[in-house]
Amino acid sequence: MRRAAAAIVIVVLVGWLALPIVRAYLLVAAHPSDPHPPGDLAVVDITTPRGVAAWLVRAEPGAPAVVLLHGFKGNREEMLPWARFIHEAGYNVALLDSRGCGKSAGAFVGLGATEPQDITDVVAAARGLFHTDQIAVLGISLGAGAAILAAARDPAISAVIADSAWTDQDLQLSRLSFLPVGSLRIPLPPYGIAAVNAMVGTDITTSRPLDAISRISPRPILLIHSADDDNATTPVDGARRLFAAAGEPKDLWVAPRGGHVGAINAFPDEYHARVLAFLRQAFR
Repeated sequence: MRRAAAAIVIVVLVGWLALPIVRAYLLVAAHPSDPHPPGDLAVVDITTPRGVAAWLVRAEPGAPAVVLLHGFKGNREEMLPWARFIHEAGYNVALLDSRGCGKSAGAFVGLGATEPQDITDVVAAARGLFHTDQIAVLGISLGAGAAILAAARDPAISAVIADSAWTDQDLQLSRLSFLPVGSLRIPLPPYGIAAVNAMVGTDITTSRPLDAISRISPRPILLIHSADDDNATTPVDGARRLFAAAGEPKDLWVAPRGGHVGAINAFPDEYHARVLAFLRQAFR
C-alpha cells in the first residue's frame, strides 16, 4: 500500500510539473490545414522565402492592394468573405496562412509575435507582384493585433484595418499559471510562459498592440469591434483603449451586435461601406 501510494504521489507530482509545458505546447502547436481555393476568384499560389503560403487575387495592374490575415489557428480560406468584396471594389488582394497554419511552414503559431513578420513578407511580395506601393493590411482577431504590430514596424504598410483586435496576451498567458478544476484553480509551476517563449522563439510578452499602435501614425487606422464581443481576450473596452492610444488619422466603429469578428455578418452593407470608404481615403 505504501509503495502504491508513493507511486501515485510521484505520478501526480510529475504530471503537475509537466502540465505547464503540455499546456504551452497545446496553446502554440501548429495547426496545418488545406485551404480550398474559391471557385469565384482567380487565385495564384505563392510561397515566400520564409515559407509563408498565400493566394494572390489580381485586379488592374498598379491598383492598390490589401493583405488579409486570419484569426487564431485559422487559414486564408477564412478571409474569403473579405477578399470578395474588396476585390470587387477594384483592389488587388493577398490572403496568407500565418506561420504554423494552413500550408505555411512552422511547428508553432506565434500568438501575435511571429505573425507580423509573415505579414511583412507578404507585403513585400505584393509590392513586386502587384506593382504598387499602396498596400493596406486587414486582420481579424489574432490577425488584427498582428496587423497593428506589423504596421508599427513596417513603413511599407500604408493603412491598417483591425477587426476585433487584442491589446496584449496577458490574459492568455496568465492561464498557463493554473489549472481550472470546477470552481477551483490549482496553481502550476511558473514556467509556462518561458515554455511558450522557447517554443515560439521570442518573448511573447513584448508583443503588445496597445504599446505599438501609436507608431502607425500618420498612416490611417480603422478599428472595428462588436459591442457584444464576448471573447475574453478581445473585450470591446480593448478597442476603445487601442483607439485612445492611436495617433491620427484614426476611426473606430463599434457595431451594436455581431459577437467576435461578427460585425461583417450582422451589418454586411455597413461593414463593406465603411471598409471601402476607409480604403478610398487611405489610398488617395
